[in-house]
Formats: sequence, structure tokens, C-alpha cells
Amino acid sequence: MDASTFDLARVRPGMDVCDSAGEKIGTVAAVHTRAPAAVGGRVADHPSFVEVKTGFLGLGAHLYVPAIALQDATEACLFLGQSREEIEQEHAGWRERPTSLDEPG
Repeated sequence: MDASTFDLARVRPGMDVCDSAGEKIGTVAAVHTRAPAAVGGRVADHPSFVEVKTGFLGLGAHLYVPAIALQDATEACLFLGQSREEIEQEHAGWRERPTSLDEPG
């Protein structure tokens, strides 16, 4: 399943978030969806993100997982296409709040 066909309406706050091996890494805190917007006469795509709270009782770092990284969802769990190690090593940027979330609109 790719991000263009993944239905973010299936993702709800409170769902578990698991890595590609099924290991829980956190809980959905929020779903941030943005419609494309006109910028300087052209349409700029604002990617959608799922905000994930990690750590004991959600007190750890928040991850901002781009929709393109979502693999599948069940009633209770959202699955990512990466392992916990890949997320920690290769996707450190997911710990930074995307600037597009601070833009109006």
C-alpha cells in the first residue's frame, strides 16, 4: 500500500503504532492532514503526518511520521514499513515537528 492510497481516516488517536516486525513503538497522538495549497501561482503539496507519542505512558519523544511511511492499519494498530532500528537510526528527522504544521491553512 502506498501513501497515495493509504486512507488516513482509518487512523485514530489512541491507536498503537508498531514497527514492521509488529513491535509497539508508541501511540497515535494526532493525525495532521493538509490539503494542497496554492503558493506563488503553483500548487504546493503539504505532506500529511501521524504524530506518535513514545515512551512509558507516552512521556517520551514525539515522532512525526510522514504518511508515505505508513504500511497498514487494523482496528487497533497502525503499522509502519520500517523496523525500530531503522526509525531510530535513519529517521531521526521524524523527531522534529514539520514546519508545514506551523503554516496557516
